[in-house]
Amino acid sequence: MANSAPVSTYPFAGRTVNRMGYGAMQLAGPGVFGPPRDHATAVAVLREALALGVDHIDTSDFYGPHVTNHLIREALHPYPDNLVIVTKVGAVRGSDASWLPAQEPTDLQRAGHDNLRNLRLDAMDVVNLRVMDNVHAPGEGSIERQVTALAELKERGLVRHVGLSNVTATQVAEARRIVPIVCVQG
Repeated sequence: MANSAPVSTYPFAGRTVNRMGYGAMQLAGPGVFGPPRDHATAVAVLREALALGVDHIDTSDFYGPHVTNHLIREALHPYPDNLVIVTKVGAVRGSDASWLPAQEPTDLQRAGHDNLRNLRLDAMDVVNLRVMDNVHAPGEGSIERQVTALAELKERGLVRHVGLSNVTATQVAEARRIVPIVCVQG
């Protein structure tokens, strides 16, 4: 297929990226749980996305669980220098496919290491904290402990940038007092 790269760019995480990224959530099986119905097609989709100009991918080790990150690694590793991988921490999947909060600092540290291992990275470009007080909408409450855990990963060189997902404006302000925030997802 001919390259039809997006024409607009924007600054993100210290780089310039194309406006259109790829959200890898649906690469996993039905309900974002288990393997994809067609493994070869999932790998091909990732490769074609990059061929079409996508240079940033949003993923998480809790998609599948572990499925999307394994697919990304299989399809794209070693990664092109211009690829920005954005991952998420803050949840785990139950054996019944439920979404469970994993918000303790030790949960977040473990998730960070899982993402590094499963993507085969030395450092993650961006890690978004998915706040899980309410699975489908932001809920108020302090996120200081969680953001501090990610700031510690950043200080250790395992995370380059921190972002947030499913948060309120108050939580964004609180997080910005702890570490620079490069993105906020709805």
